[in-house]
Amino acid sequence: MRHCDKRAVTVNPTNKCNLRCEYCMASSAEEQDSPIVIQRDFAFEGIKDAIDGEPTGIKADSLRFFSPGEPTQAMDIIKDCVEYARSLKPDMKVELQTNGLFETQADTEWIADNIDVVWFSLDGPAAINDLHRPDAEGKGRTAEIEQNMRIVQQKAFVGVRTTVVEEMLERQHELVSYYYALGIEYIGLNPIIRPIKRKEKETDIVTRNDIMTFARHFADAYDVGTDLGMKVLSSLTFNFDSPANTACRSCLPMPQLNPDGSVSSCDMALYRNTMDALQFFVYGNWFKSNQFIMYDSDKIAMLQSRTVKNLPKCQECEVLRYCAGGCAGRVAYQTGSLFDIIPDYCKAIRFLATRIPLNKNVIEFTHP
Repeated sequence: MRHCDKRAVTVNPTNKCNLRCEYCMASSAEEQDSPIVIQRDFAFEGIKDAIDGEPTGIKADSLRFFSPGEPTQAMDIIKDCVEYARSLKPDMKVELQTNGLFETQADTEWIADNIDVVWFSLDGPAAINDLHRPDAEGKGRTAEIEQNMRIVQQKAFVGVRTTVVEEMLERQHELVSYYYALGIEYIGLNPIIRPIKRKEKETDIVTRNDIMTFARHFADAYDVGTDLGMKVLSSLTFNFDSPANTACRSCLPMPQLNPDGSVSSCDMALYRNTMDALQFFVYGNWFKSNQFIMYDSDKIAMLQSRTVKNLPKCQECEVLRYCAGGCAGRVAYQTGSLFDIIPDYCKAIRFLATRIPLNKNVIEFTHP
């Protein structure tokens, strides 16, 4: 499965969060003084548009909850959006990406009963996860998260998304073994991304890990996972399954409905006033007065033009069709362009293509 085959409409319900992850990409801790929750009417209108294929002609077949905070801090929005989406499309698949720290036992049980796919963000055993992902009081909550995971696993698909902190950079194979013991089959391992501040103008080096060190040890973890019958994924390998013309769903674009009323297409562009380098991905705005989302056709056209034939620095690359330019958000963040490259990432992806089979169609289910 290529990443661009994930045709999801994403609702980002809130920037409220009950954890204070020390590396948070969305700078969540800084947002807690003035937390916001998405307007229900906006979420409904965006879901309807996406199911109808407006404005791109590409129809959403799944509903995804992500967030600049923790989506389950707005459970009423999640429940209402699921009910509404399935009233329009009864077979709508629903996915939740969560830190796994739910407010009540009832919330845990509702998620198990009503969500098809749940990706838990977990950075490893308690000694690691509690250190880097404490709650607002500085307390580690990994034991509770693991318990919630066990409950949800009984009824829904569960995968894990891991941010590979520095202590685990050369021990990624240990993470695979830990998740195997928890009964997890699908694991996403990704490097640490720098916090994204609102209104920033300057670009920066996007990744805090040394990316070649990450890649070498990811390849070892992939081998361990394969021997155990697991699927080990990364944002560096998300098109290795089959050739692609477009790197990911952000360039289709598939909509993300943000809590401030903006529409974007990338997990890195979470607000209307996101940093300048990520403004490519913000292509719609909600007008509450007339209950209408206005989409920017020029931005949509630009996003859709990011295909393999329009990447001048990639044309001689032997793995172009299995990368398709890589993560568009990461490239835009670091270079200020949709069509440039990050040489260190190119080197890492080419290395991984020598270690991980291409065109095998083994990720038949989903990507986080």
